[in-house]
Amino acid sequence: MNQSKPHHLSGAQTAGWNIWWLISIILVGLGFIMIFYSEPSFRKSSTFWIAFGIFTVIYLIQQIIAAFAIKNLHKNNAYVWPIVLIVLALLGSIIYIIPGIWALIVNNPRKNHSNQQQ
Repeated sequence: MNQSKPHHLSGAQTAGWNIWWLISIILVGLGFIMIFYSEPSFRKSSTFWIAFGIFTVIYLIQQIIAAFAIKNLHKNNAYVWPIVLIVLALLGSIIYIIPGIWALIVNNPRKNHSNQQQ
């Protein structure tokens, strides 16, 4: 039997994963709409497929980076991963700014350092 202790997520991580899934579902839905419900002559264009492929690859990379950022959001109470989420918010999915700023507040080193001294 595996007796590993459960991994507890912070509020910022929970919000981040909810946002990650929401964006993933929206992107897949938009992909299906673009492929199946666009005008047939539009789908025959190579420009459509090139643009669709570029858009898909960019957002796939963004989602992979966001998943790593959310997973490591509070690693060593650092600012790196929250800032990565904020940059992703500025580059595309603006809603990633919520867990990014939330984690910056939680990972405040002055606050954490003063709590450890007491």
